Amino acid sequence: PPSLKMLAENSNNHSIDAAVPLRKWIHDEAKKLTSSSAQQNIGSEHEKHKKETILRKTTVAYGMAELLRHARATTATLSSPSTGSEATLFSIDNFAVRLSDEAASNANANNIKGVDLILPQLSMNIIEPSFLRDSFSDGVKQDQMGRYLEVEFPTLTENANVGAAPVSQSEEDCRCRSLGLIFYELFSHISPFHYENYHGGTNGLKMEQCAESQMNYNDASQGPSQKKPKVTDAASSNAGREGREKLHYVIQKFLQDPLVELRFPSSICLVVQNLLECGEANRPDDAYDSLDAVCKDLHLLLLDPIRFLFDFELASENGNVQLSLRKHKLYGRENEVSLITDAFCRVSAGKSEAFFIGGFSGSGKSRLVNSLTNQVDISDGYVITHKFDQMSKERPLWEVISVFNELCILIMERRTQQDLNAMANSINDVFRADFSLLARLLPYIDALAPNFTSKEVKKESGGKMNFQSICFILQRFLRVVSSKSHPVMLFLDDLQWCDKSALMLIEGILSDSKCSSCVFFVGSYRSNEVEDDHEIFRLIDRLGSNDVPTTTLSLEGLNSEDLNTMMSDAMCMFPRLCKPFSDIVFEKTKGNPFFALEFLSSLVERGLLEYSACKRKWIWDERRICSMDVTGNVLYLVSSKMNGLSEDIQLALKVAACFGIKVKESIIGHLNTIQDFSNVQIGIEHAVNEGLMAKVGTSDFKFVHDKVREAAYSLIPDTEKKEFHYTLGMSLHSVNEGSNMDDIIFSIADQINHGMKGSPEQSPELQVKVAKINQKAGIKAVDCSDYKTASSYLSNTLSLLPTNHWKTHYDLSLRSHFLLAKSAYSCGDIEKAYAVLQEILRQAHSLSDKLDAYHLVVVILYGREAEEEAYMTTHDVLSQLGESIPDVFGKKETKAMVGATSKMLNDVSEESLLQMKEMDTKQQYLLKFYIIMTMISFFAKTGMVPFFTCRMVQLSMKHGICIYSLTGFVQYAAMVCSHNMLSDNIRQACRIGKLAMTVLKRFDSSTDQVARLFSIYYGFVALYSEQAQSVVDNLCKGFECGIATGDTSAGSVCAIMHVRTSLIAGMNLHTILERIDYYLDIMFKHGNQSAKTHLLLYRDTISILMGKECRNSS
Repeated sequence: PPSLKMLAENSNNHSIDAAVPLRKWIHDEAKKLTSSSAQQNIGSEHEKHKKETILRKTTVAYGMAELLRHARATTATLSSPSTGSEATLFSIDNFAVRLSDEAASNANANNIKGVDLILPQLSMNIIEPSFLRDSFSDGVKQDQMGRYLEVEFPTLTENANVGAAPVSQSEEDCRCRSLGLIFYELFSHISPFHYENYHGGTNGLKMEQCAESQMNYNDASQGPSQKKPKVTDAASSNAGREGREKLHYVIQKFLQDPLVELRFPSSICLVVQNLLECGEANRPDDAYDSLDAVCKDLHLLLLDPIRFLFDFELASENGNVQLSLRKHKLYGRENEVSLITDAFCRVSAGKSEAFFIGGFSGSGKSRLVNSLTNQVDISDGYVITHKFDQMSKERPLWEVISVFNELCILIMERRTQQDLNAMANSINDVFRADFSLLARLLPYIDALAPNFTSKEVKKESGGKMNFQSICFILQRFLRVVSSKSHPVMLFLDDLQWCDKSALMLIEGILSDSKCSSCVFFVGSYRSNEVEDDHEIFRLIDRLGSNDVPTTTLSLEGLNSEDLNTMMSDAMCMFPRLCKPFSDIVFEKTKGNPFFALEFLSSLVERGLLEYSACKRKWIWDERRICSMDVTGNVLYLVSSKMNGLSEDIQLALKVAACFGIKVKESIIGHLNTIQDFSNVQIGIEHAVNEGLMAKVGTSDFKFVHDKVREAAYSLIPDTEKKEFHYTLGMSLHSVNEGSNMDDIIFSIADQINHGMKGSPEQSPELQVKVAKINQKAGIKAVDCSDYKTASSYLSNTLSLLPTNHWKTHYDLSLRSHFLLAKSAYSCGDIEKAYAVLQEILRQAHSLSDKLDAYHLVVVILYGREAEEEAYMTTHDVLSQLGESIPDVFGKKETKAMVGATSKMLNDVSEESLLQMKEMDTKQQYLLKFYIIMTMISFFAKTGMVPFFTCRMVQLSMKHGICIYSLTGFVQYAAMVCSHNMLSDNIRQACRIGKLAMTVLKRFDSSTDQVARLFSIYYGFVALYSEQAQSVVDNLCKGFECGIATGDTSAGSVCAIMHVRTSLIAGMNLHTILERIDYYLDIMFKHGNQSAKTHLLLYRDTISILMGKECRNSS
């Protein structure tokens, strides 16, 4: 037509596209589909082509609706004689479809480039969405969504306002009805005004007549004030009346015989039906009220055709059709997603950061965090997560450490062998002498550094690791494994169940003064279950004080619109249609996403929300739903569902709930061998099928939500909970007694302890049995360096023993008391440790049983700066061990003893030291006490230092060698060098010291003396015989080893001597100053005031030197 030619000539934006009249395009589409049906022998292929056709027609329908909506925007456009009347505007012949030239020759191509309105002239370009290319490709997931469909209007100005003109509702109804008639022909290829030809009738009506009749019909219904000028032509009046009657007849026929009879999707049928219902006398609530609503619905069909456009078979369970939930979609959290994403991007730029999320249970905290994990993976980062729960409140520190242990496996799986080799070398360079400590803390480190193995660490008597040691080791580990290119995201869920120690560990990691790690910490908590003074908020304040960027976020329930979107997706219904229902759900659930979904599921189970196969949509009983009283009671909804399950499933849920949010598969396997729990394994598998639990990895089962676990736990009557826990624990113990139960000992002890708490006193035999179980759990915790957890289990051990336990269970009492004292000391509870040690000293039968307690008492006294009491206690112990210690040791005695010792060492070589026998236990204790005696004497009785030092060497030369012998050798070397004796003596001293450091490799797994050896040898000996740079590097190693092993004293000496030697070596002053600040930060955290004083003096001196340097340079 001329109008199409004019449009093609005037439109420069799409000159390469071919404009095809809409009526012809509809005919061509029908012809293609008919041809496809004739050629395809396989029904699925024809069905695929049919869906592609419907999708293309829906795209055209959306374009037409958008064009009419924009044309409606200006009233003048609709009424101007030059642009034609409304009748012409709403004619199917007033539209054209633009196809690309390349696609026009391909029958199966998705070739729609735009839709044009001829009069008034208006064009719309369609940006091709992804689903036109791949929605029907093989392997498409049901939840896949197309990209956002964009449209542009090249012939409109940029500031054109679509809603500028006022819209009359009656006129809008008329437009909607007209559009419905066009859509009917578009999808069915049946002209509405030749409808009778398809149903045995002969009457017909032209499209223009029908459209004009609609206008006249509409005018008559508006009343006198809105009527057009009266038409006096009687023939015209009769024609209008006849047109209105025929139009009403056609619409009624369509409503009686909708497109559904032609096997079109229910969504298309509904759109057309709701358009035709506009302006009816008994207008249904579902009828459209504007073209804007039509555009929104059509756009939704194109955005997610699988869910909204096409009818698909809904999942069925127990005869009920199930909701189509988007399990991984996050609704209404766009701003929150932006905040957490921006925070992670900052971490990827090289700065650790913290992000805290508060909110009610079920508000979507975990879902928000999970929305970020894909981006972390894309950026080559690592995501490690842990969820705390009420059942594991005794060991949160160990659980956090275990998360970093799992990080080792994750890195191994993600990195190439070349990357792993480079990382192994870096780990070895950083940890060096104290690699065994890292291996003790993170056993899976072997996955990253398999070639750097060390001998078995004697765990109970090894280095004095404490909380600060653990923190320091993890800081250094993360400096190696995290980086800008490989950031680490740590997500800890339900922090309200976490204790202070675990939160302080997080603080230490994030507050690393070197700022060389890239860690993104995310913590979530239930805001309604924490007070204002909770440790979470104190942590947030401390992180701010330490200049760690911190973001806090509070999640409320979804607003009504977002909840409606979620329900629209679940029911595959247009949002406008489910809005009345979603308003009810919003009132009941306050927008809590988890609560809302559980509420919907419960309605389906009760038959109050059901899918009507006849109507092909969800229907609900509004009256009964409104009368339900469920506000805030999500637990009741979930537990009600569980009550309808089989006994086996309920038992499995009860069992799993007793172990917390997650239960090990090995535990289920052990229980399954017991008659009372023989069906637990099957029950767990059914619980997974019911969607209540999920398999995590290869060894755990996890509840899908903490509220589900709470509901499962509520299945156990309150009066029976303790007995149930106790039975579980004792059953697990019975099937594992006599075998290695290390992997489940915590679970066994927790269940029994929970069951016995507050219960009547059990028989003495049973209590002793449980005490031994707790002791095993305590030893396991000590081996894991989780001294807080160990302290809890060991305290339980002692509380379960009878009052005369020192007589009846001496060995159990002695070991438990010392381990408890050691754990309390490592946790910083010095008073408790000292009290327990005094109990040991009072009750132990022999000196040998008291030696470990005495040694720790002296360490505590020395730490309190009670040197005199520490000296006298050590003096007393050495005397009891048979040593004779003079009260005074003068210069004459010193010279004689040093000379005798020197002669003993003249012929000592590396080979002779290595061939010496190992010293027996008693002599090793002597050396341990002499070492600490030397430290105390340095401040309390300086004149006695040579005696103690020489005595250590003499004992080693007489009775054999041990790790403490090496400390004696280097202390002797340091004594000789520091007293400026003859050069020959200094050379011998350096030789002996170097021999000791060489032989240290024989004891590379016993690191409790390494830091002291480094501090003495490299601080006071090595500078006489080794290069200064080598001494500086080894002092740095000694500092790291000292802090890692809990020997802060030796570590601080290494730090001070490192600064001193760096100055001697002429290192850059800026570098030294940065190192001093690093040392000061660590000494502040350890409360070492003496070391701080020395370091501050060095810092002030260097600052003055730098100031002079700056003035001279200026």
